[in-house]
Order: sequence, then C-alpha cells, then structure tokens
Amino acid sequence: QTEAVLCECRVRFLSFMGVGRDVRAFAFIMASAPGTFRCHMVWCEPNAAGLSEALQAACVLRYQKCLDARPQASSSCLPSPPADSVARRVGSSVRRGVQTLLGTLKPRRGGAQTP
Repeated sequence: QTEAVLCECRVRFLSFMGVGRDVRAFAFIMASAPGTFRCHMVWCEPNAAGLSEALQAACVLRYQKCLDARPQASSSCLPSPPADSVARRVGSSVRRGVQTLLGTLKPRRGGAQTP
C-alpha cells in the first residue's frame, strides 16, 4: 500500500460532497474550469465518516475566512450576520449530518436479515 497523492483539490472549488448509501463510498464534485466539473469517488475502509468530517471542517474554516476577509461596507443593503451565528448554524448542520451518518451505521432491527 502506497500513500501516493491521487488528486489535489482546493476547498474553494468544491461544489458538492456526500457519503453514499454504502457508508464506505464518498464522492465530491470540483470545479476544474469555468463551466467544467469533475466528479471524484473514493472507497474508504471501514467508512467515509472521517474523510467527510475532515472535508466539512475544511469547508467551515474556508467559509469563516471568507467572512472575516469581507470588507465591512456601511453602504451594504444587507446586514452581515454575526460570525458566531454563522459558525453556530454551520456547526449545527455538520452535527446533524454526522448524526444522520451515525444513524445509518446502527444495526437495523426487525425481521429483515442482512447477508
């Protein structure tokens, strides 16, 4: 097993990411050029939870940096949300996503048997 870099992507160009029905499958879509997108799929053992959480954390950090770098123009017609409320909302979304993922990992009870 080698640890070669398969693909190098910047968080700012991430368009979509998700864990598949099989929790070992993780995919993301990157903007590679204006109007051009590439889909990448990764198979993770034992599951994609760690990769998904790490990428979500990187997205939250990138978003917070964008908010912090935004000039505070008094002529803006829309008030900027407080940074702590944005972080709270994003953290809440991440928490719900992780809880959903963990819920899919629980063994199902009932009459159906899995092979």
